[in-house]
Amino acid sequence: MKIMYLLFSFTVGGTERLVADICNQMDAQNEEVHLYIINDLIDDNLLNTLNKNIHVKLLKRKVGSKDKFSPLFEVAKYIKENRIEVVHCNSFNAPELLVLSKIINPKCKVVSTIHGIDQFKNIGKNKILLKDWVCDQFIGISDAVVEDIVSAGIDKKKVVRVYNGIETKKYECARLKKYDKNAIVIGCIARIMPELKGQDILLEAIKLIKIQHPNVLALFVGGVAEKQRRDFEQLKKYVKENSLEENVKFLGNIDNIPEFLNEIDICVVPSRSEGFGLALVEAMAMGVPCIASNIAGPREIVMNEGIGELFENGDSKSLSKKIEEVISKYDDIKKATWKYKLKVRQNYSIEYMCSRLLRIYTEK
Repeated sequence: MKIMYLLFSFTVGGTERLVADICNQMDAQNEEVHLYIINDLIDDNLLNTLNKNIHVKLLKRKVGSKDKFSPLFEVAKYIKENRIEVVHCNSFNAPELLVLSKIINPKCKVVSTIHGIDQFKNIGKNKILLKDWVCDQFIGISDAVVEDIVSAGIDKKKVVRVYNGIETKKYECARLKKYDKNAIVIGCIARIMPELKGQDILLEAIKLIKIQHPNVLALFVGGVAEKQRRDFEQLKKYVKENSLEENVKFLGNIDNIPEFLNEIDICVVPSRSEGFGLALVEAMAMGVPCIASNIAGPREIVMNEGIGELFENGDSKSLSKKIEEVISKYDDIKKATWKYKLKVRQNYSIEYMCSRLLRIYTEK
């Protein structure tokens, strides 16, 4: 089957890393895989993780370009020339680029994965109708996202839930870090976007935890988009004003997530809104104790699997108390983390996810 994955950018974010893993897995299953990137936001290191058989097309449109029309023609041309059978969109606005293609290549199936909560809230009814016309199938990455799609007016018969998956083999390395309650290391993996990803909530919690655990260290992994630069400066200002320089480190983007997870004691997902929570699953695959906001996506993972801890969304005091609880019973929690690994292999592997996707692609 000839499958094309359509994205606006290919930087080191959760969605992009996921699409790279899907492309590699589909290629390993002998599907013909095409990856089409619209804008010039491209991470070469991430590109280099792709299997050699994957066909990569980089349109390299400038970010912020007002050219809305040439991508429609270029994408439609590529689909026709390469006889693409399925286009899978993983950017919310990507289906709009397929309007012309839908007319020229009506037999090409269009699938759109929605990765976040409330994405339909700020678009008009006409745009929703356009998406509905272009897309043959919608995928929600959690029950909460599925509910969100249906409530926007999309026929529930066109909507299916498929949990995100990870390449579990990457996370099977032995845990090397020795736990020291006097030097706890907390990790957070997310783009620097505090209004959504909640890095400020974790910083406030670290300030509180430092009173009892002066050597606590919080490591933040994630890139900073230009439009988030001011927010990042505010985070760094908070660190300085509260004398947390020795307790907080911003590491930027990193290539080896399993290696990072091997260096931390607790993974925190402090997001204010999250459709799923890929970092949560990655940490669970490594047997790292996890704490997440009590919001739709992470709650679904924690409640369904009976593993991990939840704190009240946006409440740094609730988070600090939950971290203290995990520290106090850390040895008992670690003994049970084999359940984390087992659940991830059963429900969140990239192989299982891709088997679900192939069924969707081939359904009439």
